Amino acid sequence: MHRGPDGDALGSALALASALRELGREVTVYNPDDLPYNFRFLRGAAEVEKSLAAGAAFDVTVATDAGAYDRLGPDVPSADRRGVLLNLDHHITTEPFGDVNYVDPHAASVGILAYKIIRGLGGQISKDTAECIYASILADTGCFRYSSTDPECLRIAAELVEAGVEPWEMTVRVYEQQPLARMRLLAEVLSTLEVHGKLATITIANAMVEKTGSETDLTDGFINYARSVDGVEVAASFREPRNGGPWRVSFRSRGRVNVAAIAQKFGGGGHHNAAGCSIEGDEVSVRAKIAQEVEEALKNGA
Repeated sequence: MHRGPDGDALGSALALASALRELGREVTVYNPDDLPYNFRFLRGAAEVEKSLAAGAAFDVTVATDAGAYDRLGPDVPSADRRGVLLNLDHHITTEPFGDVNYVDPHAASVGILAYKIIRGLGGQISKDTAECIYASILADTGCFRYSSTDPECLRIAAELVEAGVEPWEMTVRVYEQQPLARMRLLAEVLSTLEVHGKLATITIANAMVEKTGSETDLTDGFINYARSVDGVEVAASFREPRNGGPWRVSFRSRGRVNVAAIAQKFGGGGHHNAAGCSIEGDEVSVRAKIAQEVEEALKNGA
């Protein structure tokens, strides 16, 4: 899964791990970064390794929701130790870096692809596995609110409920148990909200995170508040770099603008309505670049 994992990357990886272990396979799940706070309850999350032993070798290596090989972390095994590299993704901008690339831009989440693989292997969908898949679908459909919600994901979700998933319990654990620090950080971030025509922006500064005693991963979803402003077509969030480095920019669109195309211009990618990239420079110059690209996209209807 990609660094700084979200619910889809983590949920799909844990679903595959759960199903494969139930089939008697040995599985290691790796990610060097902190897991999203609201998905740490999933079975197997506590066993995710932050590093891999030097020389560790595998028959198969699976990348979930990565988008690009360089997003997998420093300990990803080299070509002679990773076996077959399977790239599972649903981003339209993903790089085909795997030996096998199972990429479906129409899939609501990578968890959908994990479900199909598990079924193809003849595996049963246990409650633990079902919860991981369901969590990945919740994450990338915004609890079945986004345009990615389609008949396929709803049919699979129904099957997962039949396997033991409790929808209300999952919704509460993912969306209704907010740390107090997150709410305080949200208040700080929303105070930076600016609206320029059809573009809304927010800024996540290091000082805000420190002031509220929060964590970086607690900012997930903040950008949706900016997109929800009446009349806004595109929202952008700017995450201040720590210890130097590029600004991290996230985009959300109501559908008129393909924000993945904007992100690609800066080496990023994603989906039509949700994307991201990293940009070097000071805040003023980064904001100016984004504002110009969004303005052009709105004019062109792209």
